[in-house]
Amino acid sequence: MEKNSDIEKICALHQSGELEQAKIGYLTILRDHPTRVEALHGLGILCIQQDHFSDAVEYLKKAIKYDARNPIISLHLSNALKLQGLFSQAIQVLQNIIAHYPDYAPAFNNLGTVYYAQGKLDEAIHYYHKAITKHENYVDAYYNLGLALIKKDLFSEGTLIYKKLLQYEPKHFAARFHLACIFMKQNNIEEALAEFITIEIAQPYHFETQSNLATCYLKQGAFNQAKLHYKNALALQSKDTQILFNLGYIHMQQGFLDTAIQYYQRALAVDPDLFSAHNNLGVAFLAKQHASFAMHHFQEALRLQPDNKAVAYTISVLSKNQHLLAAPPDYIQSLFDAYADHYEPHLLTALDYQLPTLFEKVFSRYAPTNKPLDILDLGCGTGLCSAPFKRYAKTLTGIDLSANMLNIAAQKNLYDQLIHTDITHFLEDKIAQYDLILAGDALVYIGELDKLFQFIYQALRPAGLFMFNAEISESPLFKMNQSGRFSHHKTYLDKLVTTQHFSILSYEEKITRLQNNEPVYGHIYMLKNA
Repeated sequence: MEKNSDIEKICALHQSGELEQAKIGYLTILRDHPTRVEALHGLGILCIQQDHFSDAVEYLKKAIKYDARNPIISLHLSNALKLQGLFSQAIQVLQNIIAHYPDYAPAFNNLGTVYYAQGKLDEAIHYYHKAITKHENYVDAYYNLGLALIKKDLFSEGTLIYKKLLQYEPKHFAARFHLACIFMKQNNIEEALAEFITIEIAQPYHFETQSNLATCYLKQGAFNQAKLHYKNALALQSKDTQILFNLGYIHMQQGFLDTAIQYYQRALAVDPDLFSAHNNLGVAFLAKQHASFAMHHFQEALRLQPDNKAVAYTISVLSKNQHLLAAPPDYIQSLFDAYADHYEPHLLTALDYQLPTLFEKVFSRYAPTNKPLDILDLGCGTGLCSAPFKRYAKTLTGIDLSANMLNIAAQKNLYDQLIHTDITHFLEDKIAQYDLILAGDALVYIGELDKLFQFIYQALRPAGLFMFNAEISESPLFKMNQSGRFSHHKTYLDKLVTTQHFSILSYEEKITRLQNNEPVYGHIYMLKNA
């Protein structure tokens, strides 16, 4: 018989990852001693590691034949069967272990993993709990139970399980990572950040942690911190198109158009068929007055989505050497869908957004007394501008192109109705239906306002009110800025007021927000129809 030192040396090779050498060693022992359980068992485990599952089953069954009372060998056999999709056989092996060793916790844990692999989550959860009752601080069972609970969207229960696990093993970073992800899903960003930062200290080069840290800061509207961690993630995976796109998006939001263009171009170098990057590059180049570059990217976007009417319209305008009269609807929709979950903290904290307060202050001077109003909020977003007007409303209707923005608005219970559509399209057939129409930061994505003003006038009842803001332009009429937003000259807006038979109740120039820590001045109008 081989000396114990021989099998120990082979096991050491196996544990150090020298699989081929270990395999030769096991086979050498078995050639002369075919009943050697340690060699059969080790070879079975090695075959699992090499994805040779059928061979693993063969060796492990032989090992069990010569050592039927060793539950660990049976555990490995059940794992090999599970990995082949032979679930019923794996379950039978584990139930046999439990029949002989009813307090053997690993058998219950492995039963849970077999049911989890089949998508039978309730059964998996049951057996994970059983494993924990047999072994109170069974870390693997806690971890697996947490995964199953998350899969069932039982986030509160998953949180408790992972917190319990971390009491036993504070350095279990996979559990801490999943706990942080639960906090993200629950929008508990401060706790998510705390967990991700703990992981980052120990594992600074973990891509998913860097990416999720960036996303958390993005949700808080902390663009600079988000950029830092997206760049850290990019250093680890330089061709991740989502990270490249997100960096382009953040720089575009901050008005750093050239840098945004570079990140979008890097994303396209990895994936030339990334629609969102082509679409945003089209808008970015328009803002830089590079119509030919913009045309190229819009044409690429249309190639990828040939039925996209908004992109087709934009191409039609550019092909006639006309100025774009509004930001493409698809651009607005994708912009605000991506912006939705960090829209409010970014506006209120980073950009010192003043528009809701300014609107309410002006409106309070002209608000009808004892008359509830039918109010329409154009480009309502998450409901920031409407919130101060709820107390005046008989009905409050919100319109927006971004479904994600509307989902957040719906959670506030401000609106009687929320409609996912383009504001001009919505207004086309509305006649004398509203007492007040609000357009807070909606007109900044539209250049030519003639038709919209006409529709708004028609939609208002006699003596109806229209309140809006626009960014101030020194150019005649309007222009698209490097932010992708339009600014308008006061002469152009005043002409629209006169043409559509509005009267001006109030006009002010006010700082509405910050852009790169610089004040952005805007027109604030309160109009009344004849």
